[in-house]
Amino acid sequence: MASQAVSKPSILSGTFGESIGEFFGTMVLILFGDGCVASFALFTKFVPVDWNLITFGWGLAVMLGIYVTGAISGAHINPAVTFALAIRGKFPWRKVAPYWVAQVLGAFVAALILYLVYQGAINNALNGANITAVGGVFYTGNKPFVGTFGAFCDEFVGTALLVGLIFAIVDGRNQPVQGNLNPLIIGFVVVAIGYSFGLNTGYAINPARDFGPRLFISLVGGGSAAFPANYWWIPIIAPLVGGAVGGMIYDFILHKVLEARAASVAAAEKEAVSQAAAGD
Repeated sequence: MASQAVSKPSILSGTFGESIGEFFGTMVLILFGDGCVASFALFTKFVPVDWNLITFGWGLAVMLGIYVTGAISGAHINPAVTFALAIRGKFPWRKVAPYWVAQVLGAFVAALILYLVYQGAINNALNGANITAVGGVFYTGNKPFVGTFGAFCDEFVGTALLVGLIFAIVDGRNQPVQGNLNPLIIGFVVVAIGYSFGLNTGYAINPARDFGPRLFISLVGGGSAAFPANYWWIPIIAPLVGGAVGGMIYDFILHKVLEARAASVAAAEKEAVSQAAAGD
């Protein structure tokens, strides 16, 4: 009998397919996120808007980005999340670079799309000035009175909270959210971070969210002005470090408490069973 040929698994079933998911998830994130910033920054003279537009806009953007690719790649859509998971041994290091590249490319393409969609509003706001005059639509920046240390701390703490809370939300021992509501809850986490830590820098809390659009603006006329030496590295380094710290704090403290409580309950149940058997 002739042996039956075994078909090779599709390339889409592995890291390449997962990276495609990260690309589109991050693109959706930035399209909605920077899209709401464009509405906030470019149309203030025409439509009354406030900080609620930014906070809830970004929260919804994160939720939708996660829904797009949650079942494909785990919906990291943030290099800080990918890095924190890898640090804790919950994600293979060989996939980190492909995920990072896909996330940055997704953010870059989203910036291109928004640039084309809002071309008229951008030109109106610039009135002949350099494109970096509306750079805040695409990437973050610290307020003039917020120094390097304050900006770094803001991004560090915001991302530590984000990643630590993501670890808590998806932890099966820690009252897990029922149904497919994790993206919604994580979206509300981003809303809370925006309200509490958003105004110092614009809360990137995501290296791809800042670097991809910043790179795009530098290529369409911003040049080196899009990369101020005292800031551009902060929304890259601070979220990576902060996310890793937030994840470790949860895993090494709160998750250990949950493990200890579970072990205690299991031991008590075992003792109760043993006593019942002895009584028989």
